[in-house]
Amino acid sequence: MDGQTKGFFSLDWRWVVAGYCYLILFHLLPTYLLGGSSGFFLIPHLPGEGGIGSGLGSLDFGMIWLLGGVAVVAFVVGWKSTGFTILEPALSGALYALTTALAFHQFASARVRDREVLAVVFWMLIVVILSVASAWMGEAVQQWKLRKNEKISTPEVGS
Repeated sequence: MDGQTKGFFSLDWRWVVAGYCYLILFHLLPTYLLGGSSGFFLIPHLPGEGGIGSGLGSLDFGMIWLLGGVAVVAFVVGWKSTGFTILEPALSGALYALTTALAFHQFASARVRDREVLAVVFWMLIVVILSVASAWMGEAVQQWKLRKNEKISTPEVGS
């Protein structure tokens, strides 16, 4: 067996694991190394009520880092994998979202409230939708490159 399950659809578990590991290595680890900051040292301070790093700028950078990192990893998995892999980045994104939500919840508090559970569900939903869209774009780039290479490798027979 080559890592694929047969049935209604084919799922390559190697890319699920690879996508999850890429998210940990290229998204969670840099976030941890930055100290969980929202990047307020990298962007100019915009006036706000909270002091250093408050305001719209730090929120924008934090959201770009949070969602952009997930999107880039899902795009790369969709692009570099052989075959049609869209469910794999979505599944690894959902596992990653659940992992980060549970890990950050453990650091934040020991109580679970309804709003926190709803926030975790929304976070997972956003990551899955973003992963599917990014993996689809990666697959589109992969197909475009394949068509481009086919045109280059097959000489046209002229009359």
